[in-house]
Amino acid sequence: MQLITRTSLILFVLSLALPLTFAVPLHAQEATGGTSIAFGDRQQDTDAPIDVTSAQLAIDEDANTALFTGDVVVVQDTMTMYAPWVKVFYLEDQSGISHMQARDGVTLIQGDEAAEGAEADYDLAGDTIVMRGNVLVTQRLSAIAADKMTIDLEDGTALMTGRVKSLLRTNSNPQTGDNE
Repeated sequence: MQLITRTSLILFVLSLALPLTFAVPLHAQEATGGTSIAFGDRQQDTDAPIDVTSAQLAIDEDANTALFTGDVVVVQDTMTMYAPWVKVFYLEDQSGISHMQARDGVTLIQGDEAAEGAEADYDLAGDTIVMRGNVLVTQRLSAIAADKMTIDLEDGTALMTGRVKSLLRTNSNPQTGDNE
C-alpha cells in the first residue's frame, strides 16, 4: 500500500480542481534574498470572527491563553488552518485575541491555494502569518518551498525566504488533433 502524504493529497486535489495553466505570479528576487508571491484572497477579512474546533480545550486565565488540542481546525473568513494544537493569546484586558501559535505540522488553505509547514504564528494586530519549517506552497500546478513564509493578509502577498525552491509546471496535457 502506498503512503499518501498530506502534501501529495493537496497537490492532487488542486491539480484536478484547477485549470491546467501556469499560474504562479513570481516577482524578481527581493533585496532580502526572498521571493515575493501572491497568496490567498485579497479580500480576506482579518476582523471576521474566528471559529475553532478541537478535541480538547485548556484555558489558563492567569496567562490569558487557551490551548486547543486534537485535530484543531481554525476558520476565519476564507482562510482555514489545520494543526495538532493551537495556542491562542488574548489581549491583557481580554477584549480580543493578540496572536495565535500553531505547531507540529500546520496546513493553511486560503482560497484555492495551500501552504504547509512545521509551525505558524498569526499576528492579528499586524495581519500577518509567519510559517516556518519546510514550508511548501501549492498554487494551481506549481509549488514553492522555503524555510520561512511571511504572509501579509491585507494585500494578499507572501515573502518566501531561506533556500527558496520552485517547481513550475506548464500545461502538461497539450491538446492534440482528433485521431480519426
